Amino acid sequence: MISPRELHINVPVLARVEGEGALTLHIKGQAIERLDLRIFEPPRLFEKLLEGRSYEQVPDMVARICGICPVAYQMSAVHALEQIFGPVQDPWVRAVRRLFYCGEWLQSHSLHIHLLAAPDFLGFDSAPAMAAQYPDEVRRGLRLQALGNDIMQLIGGRSVHPVGACVGGFHHQPDTAAMQELKLRLIAGLDDASELVRWCAALDLPDDDQVFCAVALRHADEYPMNAGRIISSAGLDIDIADYEAHFREHQVPHSTALHSLLEGAPYLVGPLARVNLNLDRLPGAVQSVLEETGIRFPSRNMFHSIVARAAEIHYALLEAVRLIDTLPAVSQAAVAVQPRAGTGFGCTEAPRGLLWHRYETDADGRIVAARIVPPTSQNQVRIEEDIRLSLERFGLQHSEAELRTRAEKVIRNYDPCISCATHFLELKLERESRPAGQPLPAAPDPVSTPAPAPVCIIGIGSSHGLDAVGLMAVEALDASGFAARFRPGLLRLENCAAPAALPALLADARLLVFIDALSAEHEAGSWRRIERDDIAAVSGRNSSHEMGVAEAIAVCESLAAVAPQIVCFGIGTGPVAADRAVRTADGIVSGILDELAGTIGEEIDAWLATWQENDVSMQ
Repeated sequence: MISPRELHINVPVLARVEGEGALTLHIKGQAIERLDLRIFEPPRLFEKLLEGRSYEQVPDMVARICGICPVAYQMSAVHALEQIFGPVQDPWVRAVRRLFYCGEWLQSHSLHIHLLAAPDFLGFDSAPAMAAQYPDEVRRGLRLQALGNDIMQLIGGRSVHPVGACVGGFHHQPDTAAMQELKLRLIAGLDDASELVRWCAALDLPDDDQVFCAVALRHADEYPMNAGRIISSAGLDIDIADYEAHFREHQVPHSTALHSLLEGAPYLVGPLARVNLNLDRLPGAVQSVLEETGIRFPSRNMFHSIVARAAEIHYALLEAVRLIDTLPAVSQAAVAVQPRAGTGFGCTEAPRGLLWHRYETDADGRIVAARIVPPTSQNQVRIEEDIRLSLERFGLQHSEAELRTRAEKVIRNYDPCISCATHFLELKLERESRPAGQPLPAAPDPVSTPAPAPVCIIGIGSSHGLDAVGLMAVEALDASGFAARFRPGLLRLENCAAPAALPALLADARLLVFIDALSAEHEAGSWRRIERDDIAAVSGRNSSHEMGVAEAIAVCESLAAVAPQIVCFGIGTGPVAADRAVRTADGIVSGILDELAGTIGEEIDAWLATWQENDVSMQ
C-alpha cells in the first residue's frame, strides 16, 4: 500500500465569500473518509453586547452584524420586541417594512449573482476579469443593485447599516415624491430582472442532483419575506416560537462556527429553499419566466440557487412596485409601544435564508437575554454534506487544484457570510490509495433623471471606534457645505462600510476620492495621500465578501468608457505625540478637517482643469 500523501494548498484568497476558513479532505481510494470545513469565526458577542441595552438601541446595533443584510437583522429584532410590547398592526408600517426588505433582497442578490457567483460559471477567477468580457451583464447587475440601495437609502436613511427603522415603525416617513420617482425606475428595471432569470438559467450550471431538506417561512397569501410559519419539505409546520423545540445548534471540534440541525439532520435555508417551498406564492409573471427556462422547481440541484436568486430579484421589483402603488395612508411613521417584561420571537427571510431572533426584556424594555441564529450557521452542515456529495460525483481522482476549485464553487453557491474576519481557504488534502474494491446602455426610463455626479467622495470603514474616521470625515465634509464650493451636480458624498457595495455606488464616476483609516503605526491626526499602487497592494484584506476597495475599483475600470482617476487619503489613528490629546475618531476628524478639505478641493480643481474639456459627462 502506498503511504498516505498529504498536500497543503494555501489559497491566499477564497475569492468572493466572506469569512476565513479551511477545508480538510482525507481521501481513501475513491471515497472521502473525512471532510472538515473549518471556520475561524472570532467571538463577536453581539448577543451579550445587547444585554442591559434599551430596546431602542437594538435595531441599530444588530444592523452592524452584517454590512450586506442589515435590514434582515433589524426586521427580525423589531418583530420580536413588538411581540413582547404588543404587535404593531399599522398597515403602513407593515407595507414599508416589506418594501425595505425588497431593497435588501435586490442589492444582496444582485451583488452575489453578478460579482460573486457568475465568474464561477463563466470560467473567470474574479469579477473584474469577468466584467471586462461581460460588461453589459455586470452593468445590469449594478443597475439592479443600485435600485436596492436606493430603496434602503430612501427608507433607512442610508444603504449600508441603515438607521431609519425602530421598534414601532420608522423614525421618519419617506418623501412621497421620491417614492413615486423610485417606482418609475423600478418599473424600468423589470426587463433587466426578467432577462437576468433567463441568463442565469442559461449558464453552464453543473448537474448535481441531491436529496436535502428545505426550510423556509410560509405565509398564507404572499411570498415569504418578513412573516409566516416555519415549514420544511419534510412536513414541518410550526410557529416561529417553537423553533428551539425542533432546531438545535451544536459545537464541532473542527470549527468555531456553530452547526445547526433539524431533528438531528442537516437542512437548507435560502433562495432555493424558499422557491422550492413557495413557488405557488410567486406572481404569474415570475412563474412564467421560470417556466421559459426549462428548469423545474422544486429543484434538487443546489446550483439552481442562482436561478432562484434571480427569480427573487424579479419578484422583489414587482413587489416593490405593488407596495408603492397600494401604500396605505399614514398618520405617523411609528406607533408608540409600551415596554414590558416578556419573551418575544422574530423570524424573517434574509437574502441567505431564515434569520431567527429571541429576546427577553425586563419591565423597562431592557434586554435580559438575546439569541440570534443567522442563516449561514444553519446551512453549515448542509454545505459540508454538499461538498462531499459534489466532489464524489465530480471525481476524486482530479488534481488538488481541480478539487479545490470545485469545493470553492460549492461553498460560494450558498453565498455564505462566514464571519467578519480575513479571507482565505486553506485546503489540506490527504490522499491514501488502497486496493480496488463599455458605456452604460440606456435602460427603459419613463422619467428624466439627472446624470450621475462625476466626482464621488467615499468614506470607507466601520462604525466602530477609530476605524470610523473615514466615515466621519465624509459626514463632516457634508455638514460643512463642502459640495457648495462646486457647481451643482458635480459632486456627491457617500459612506460605505461594505466595500462589496462599492461598484454600484461608483458607477459612472470619473474622479473617485476615498478616505479611510491608516494602520496603527500612523499617528492620530496625521494624514497622507495614498497612491493607486498602494491601494492595489492591500487587495483582498479585511474586506466584506472579499470585494475590497482595490477589487471594486478594478470592476469600475473594466466597465468605464473612461477609466476613473483615483485619489485616496488615509487618516492616522495610532498613538498620539505627547503634546497632542486627540485620540477619538471625531476628535481626529475635527482636528484635520479644514486642512483635509482644502487638499481635497485642490485635487478636484486640478482634475477639473484637465478633464472638463474632454469628458462628455462634464458638459
